[in-house]
Amino acid sequence: MSGDVGTFADAGNLEHCAKYLNQTLVTFGFPASLDLFATDPVSIARTCNCMYALLQQRQRDIEFRESTNDLRQRMQSDISRLEAKIERMDAQLAAKDRELATLTRTEAKNTAALKAHIEKLQQERDEFQKMVIGNQQVRTQQIHETKKKEKEYIKLQLQEKLNQVLMEKKKESSRSGMEIMNLLQKEGRQRGTWTGKKNDNDYYKMIVSSEPLL
Repeated sequence: MSGDVGTFADAGNLEHCAKYLNQTLVTFGFPASLDLFATDPVSIARTCNCMYALLQQRQRDIEFRESTNDLRQRMQSDISRLEAKIERMDAQLAAKDRELATLTRTEAKNTAALKAHIEKLQQERDEFQKMVIGNQQVRTQQIHETKKKEKEYIKLQLQEKLNQVLMEKKKESSRSGMEIMNLLQKEGRQRGTWTGKKNDNDYYKMIVSSEPLL
């Protein structure tokens, strides 16, 4: 069969064309009752019903195509919106990636700076602790030296006081010795007039009582 509708049937192939049409109608689910040569009303009615079914199918095809076209347009619009949304999201994702990279570099820099600051603080703490220990040692040494000097000062004061006391005692002893000598000389002159043991004892008691106690 030719694809040109105008040359499908002619006066010489009507029977063959009618047979082909009935077979094709059966293939596509239509009733095979197309009798183009009938003159009775029943056959003509069947032919009309077949033509009506074809027209309904054509109408459904048109509606389906329109619906499909509308759906295609809506889907195309949805695809366009999705593509625009994907493009925006890609741009946002790229911006987030750049922001994340910046934050990562900043965090690494801050971490390094914080680590360096912590190490510096630890070093300063160690130095300060050494200084405190040194000051404590100096303070302990100063306290020891102060106590030592206080002891030496007290010892010196006691020594000076002792020397002073000894000097005073020595002076007193010297004066007492002279007084005893004077007393002996005086009493020696008087002893010649004493008699008996009792007078000798009184003489010694007088000498002892005149000696100051140390």
